[in-house]
Amino acid sequence: MTGIFVLATLVLVLSISVFGKLHDPQAFEGVVYNYRLLPGFLVKPVARSLPGVELVLLVGLLLPAARPVAATALMALLAIYTAAIGIQLARGRREIDCGCLSSVLRERLSGWHVVRNVVLVAMAGAAAGLWPFGAVVTEALAGAGAFEAIAGGVAALCAALLYFAMSTLSLQPRSVLDRAAAGAARAEVR
Repeated sequence: MTGIFVLATLVLVLSISVFGKLHDPQAFEGVVYNYRLLPGFLVKPVARSLPGVELVLLVGLLLPAARPVAATALMALLAIYTAAIGIQLARGRREIDCGCLSSVLRERLSGWHVVRNVVLVAMAGAAAGLWPFGAVVTEALAGAGAFEAIAGGVAALCAALLYFAMSTLSLQPRSVLDRAAAGAARAEVR
């Protein structure tokens, strides 16, 4: 079940990420621009190509023969994303959208994104079979029956729902505080 959970989690994360980026490509282009890590002429081509790269990795994860290569490439991509987030946090730029999973859920950068990505890098490494835990995952994937597949998929879905609930709740206090601050500012003007 562990192997299916790891694989299903990676597939869900990539699916949501690809959908979010394709849903509103202009918004994602703005996200890439806001990171201010690329020269201006590269922003649009990079923003337009990342969903395709993620889609190829998603398909690769679903194909047993391509899984080790796709999972290794996903590790590298997630490491790049993590470094980009870390650079922004070091610069003190927490107010920009992370652009991680959805064009609908605008998440401000935080250390949580780094921790989450490190966990995803470890999961991708396990799916690639790159460390001792990875061997357990790849063996479990090879011998998974119907029950293990269903249980692992349901566990990954529950983890994804918990993640989105936590992300949504973490946005709530900021919006409430923002409204309260705006109300206080209006009261001062009067």
